[in-house]
Amino acid sequence: MSDQPAETLPTITRDAVVSLRPVTPDNLRAVLRLKVTPAQEQFVASNPVSVAQGAHEPFAWPRAIYADETPVGFLMLYDDPFTPVYYLWRLMVDARYQRMGFARQAMRLVIEYVLGRPNATELRLSYVPAAGGPQPFYTSLGFIDTGEVDDGENVMRLDLSGYPRPTVTPSRPLTHVVLMQFQEPAPAVLHKAAELLRGLKGKVPELRSIEVGLDVLHSGRSYDLALITRFDSLADMQRYQDHPEHVAVLQYLRSVLAASVAVDYEQP
Repeated sequence: MSDQPAETLPTITRDAVVSLRPVTPDNLRAVLRLKVTPAQEQFVASNPVSVAQGAHEPFAWPRAIYADETPVGFLMLYDDPFTPVYYLWRLMVDARYQRMGFARQAMRLVIEYVLGRPNATELRLSYVPAAGGPQPFYTSLGFIDTGEVDDGENVMRLDLSGYPRPTVTPSRPLTHVVLMQFQEPAPAVLHKAAELLRGLKGKVPELRSIEVGLDVLHSGRSYDLALITRFDSLADMQRYQDHPEHVAVLQYLRSVLAASVAVDYEQP
């Protein structure tokens, strides 16, 4: 018999305000502890698996589902702004908070988000075709079966053409390219700079993807390091510039750089 006290759950009602928030070091542990019922485990991967997969996919958009100030679920979108089709990769609500309407509200927020993405025409997802699965839930939201099967799961789509678009002009994805020359481009200095930059992935919510490459030709016009980062908007890139994690890396770079040039361009 365990002497551990039973976990005290926050009082949450159907009237709680549902929001989608980035998964951060502050809420990661709570998100990883969320679980569906044992019978539902065949329909959705565990949150530790989902978070790990998202960490290695530059177009992953993982979000904790909050009811007021309590994490109650998790979802992940495959959010490639360069294609018109978006994919709901994961959706789960903890067994303790099901049948309270939180999944439906979270889906409405996802649809609103996708409607504001560049050139979005449809939202897709897939489900395991078995009794007790989520197919009726998605059907109630307007998704229809496409007849396609992806890795044993049936594919559904939501046509977004009939939905009203946001009244504000959607921001365009922005790519930020920096070429750097170092005062003394010794291998140890270059590799430290590259690792510090790569380490920003997952630490800055606005940073959608990052690529770091070291020059191999060493010609007279070569720079030593190339940095390519992508953001949902110019505003997101500016927030990234001011983020403490980025500022800390920048302080080191300023101590070793001889010169740098940059290009910033938006997706047409």
